[in-house]
Parts: sequence; C-alpha cells; structure tokens
Amino acid sequence: MYDFNEFLVELVFSNKPSLYFDYLKDNNLLGYFPELNSLITCLQEPEWHPEGTVWSHTLMVIDQAAELKHNFESDFEKTAFMLGALCHDFGKPFTTIYDNGKFRSNMHDTIGVIPTNSFLKKLNINDDITLKVVSYVKNHLIPNHLYKNSQNVSKKAILRLESRIHIPDLVLLTRADHWGRTDYEAINKICKPADWLFQQYNKYIIQ
Repeated sequence: MYDFNEFLVELVFSNKPSLYFDYLKDNNLLGYFPELNSLITCLQEPEWHPEGTVWSHTLMVIDQAAELKHNFESDFEKTAFMLGALCHDFGKPFTTIYDNGKFRSNMHDTIGVIPTNSFLKKLNINDDITLKVVSYVKNHLIPNHLYKNSQNVSKKAILRLESRIHIPDLVLLTRADHWGRTDYEAINKICKPADWLFQQYNKYIIQ
C-alpha cells in the first residue's frame, strides 16, 4: 500500500525529488501507477531529447521544477506546479510512433489529460489542484508553438492563453521542461520560448 502523503511530500517539498522516484522504480513500487511505469520504456527522439526515455526526462524536469518552485508562495501552487511537471508527458506512451526516421509524439499534450486525471484521482488530489495540473499538461507545448510562430502572434492570442493558464506559471514549467535535458541549452539554462512568452506577458498584460 502506498503512503500517498509521503509521495506528495517527496515530490513537492524535496530539493531533488528524482531520488524518491528512482527509489520507487528500483524497488518495483511503480505497479500501482501505470502512468509512471509506462514512461520507463517510452523512447524519445535523440535530436530533441538526448537524455533518453520519457522517464529520464521527467525525473530531470521535476528536479528542475524543484529549483523553481520558490516562485510560488502557497503550498497549493507548489503542489500543482510539481504535479504538472511530473504529469506533463503522460500522453507520450500513447502517442509515440517512429515515423520517417524519427520518434514523434503528436498530440501528447491533449491525450495526456486522460492518464493525468486517472493518476491524480489515485492520489486523492482535490478538484482545484487537478484543474491546475490538467491546465499545465494541456498547455505545456504552447510556448514553443507560439515562439516558432512569433511573427504572427497577436495580443489576442496572448490574452487567450492567459485566460486558460497564468502565463508566468506556464513560463516556469516551460523552463523546467526545457532544462530537463542534456543538450547545450539545458546545460546553460537557456530557454528562448519562455523568455519570449514572458516578454509578451509583460507587454500585453502587465503593460
């Protein structure tokens, strides 16, 4: 039987939560959570994820998120943020294919909502936190998409995004996601999509 309180404490308040999740994996304690277990063997495209599997990436992301959680004042927001970091790629095992010489996971953000809800229900996460975590999962690819199309992004697009999720929160998840890798930008703490999106937030919303 899982100690769900311990699970959340280790995720939300540890400085290096990956150690706990490695412990669960090494001791065959992930069986109750297929949403996590399926990440272990899910491959990723080395060009974008040289660190390896979705499991490896996710553990790096939650460690990066742990370094950023001080930006949130309340335990509610920290819990939602850390769960968002943990769950953000739950859709990849259901969407990853090998196509034309590359691993692709189209729509893993949208598909990831279903396993995220299932996972959070097992942890008895309340509805308010669940809504925030799901919002992180659904929107975690948006900063990259907007940045790649930055010349055509309007003020309305930024306002629409803010209506779905508070942009500074999403910026922090984008940084954790981007830095949870082993490439040059991650090592040097570079995240252009997050920087750009935060600039748009200041330009159109804070003004």
